[in-house]
Amino acid sequence: MGSTLSPSNDEPVADAFPVHIDIDLSSKCNLRCTFCHLSYFDPPQSTQITAGQFSAALGPDLPKIKKLTLFSKYEPLTCKDFLPIFEQVCCHEIETYFSTNGVLLGPEIAGALVGRLTFLTVSVTGFDTAAYKKHMGSDAFARVQENLTHLNQLKRQRQTHLPQLRLSTVAMSDTLNDLPMAIDFARRFDMTEGVQVTSLIAYDEFFVSKIPILNQEAFRNAARSAQAYAKERGVKLVLQSGTLEENARETLDLGHRACHIPWHRLSIQPNLDVFPCPVASVRLGNLGTRTLGAIWNGPELAAFRLGVNDPDRMNPDCRDCAHCRTKSVARIEVNDRSQSNTCYAGMTRKPAAPSPREDRR
Repeated sequence: MGSTLSPSNDEPVADAFPVHIDIDLSSKCNLRCTFCHLSYFDPPQSTQITAGQFSAALGPDLPKIKKLTLFSKYEPLTCKDFLPIFEQVCCHEIETYFSTNGVLLGPEIAGALVGRLTFLTVSVTGFDTAAYKKHMGSDAFARVQENLTHLNQLKRQRQTHLPQLRLSTVAMSDTLNDLPMAIDFARRFDMTEGVQVTSLIAYDEFFVSKIPILNQEAFRNAARSAQAYAKERGVKLVLQSGTLEENARETLDLGHRACHIPWHRLSIQPNLDVFPCPVASVRLGNLGTRTLGAIWNGPELAAFRLGVNDPDRMNPDCRDCAHCRTKSVARIEVNDRSQSNTCYAGMTRKPAAPSPREDRR
């Protein structure tokens, strides 16, 4: 059960225990997508969770958790203990999900996931070899398709619809015309959850001119055309931040959409640091020294909640919220992070992160 609203003041009411946990199993990624924060920022430390650490930190609480997201900012399949950790989770009735670039989604991983993982998102931007390399920085487009083909074969063999698949792709000025190809890709690989379109955040000056708010008419036209094509092809299409008009209306009062995340969810990093949401910088504690319940009911999270939806005392994290579902796409300062030296959960800008050049793209 998620957070509810108090009838007296319409404020969220916290669950007795966090029913949804997202946890980064590793602080690594096997790709360097040119638009991704990981191309420009380093994590506080390079680490990953072991099966033993996962069991000690979360094992006793797994029966209380309803949803578990095995990623937030990194590639989960780079975790050496992904499979034994997933086996622990599968001992409980938990809705499970993660997002991956799909490159490491080989036969062993697919065999463990099919029929057991609830939802799986595959991130692809660029739908031919050249475009994929341009945006994702890798020649792995064919491998991703091979991995998806094998996973779907296993689903048919085991007569299961799990995991339910979704495609995620990034909308920027030079990918808007690719949305029909994204829709076709999702249809070809039986992605029943369709296509999720995320709007670009610019982590480097090179990308500032590509964000949707600076290309409003092109974005509107592409979105309308893609929605019509998706309907024609029988594919779900979700603009994660909504249309420009919807987003501007829904974020007008607070600067972001009304958010209930810290009332029913926590975010855990590979070093076991705990944060109130996947894009926050306020550290609440560490599962090496405190329990999940103690952090959930602690003063740090109580104080953070007060500044989520209150314009008069809003947390800096919330004022410039970067969460894909709640952020404003209408405010340039939210989507242009090219001058920021810090990023999510304590990340810091790389000392000499090279700016992309059009010729390598």
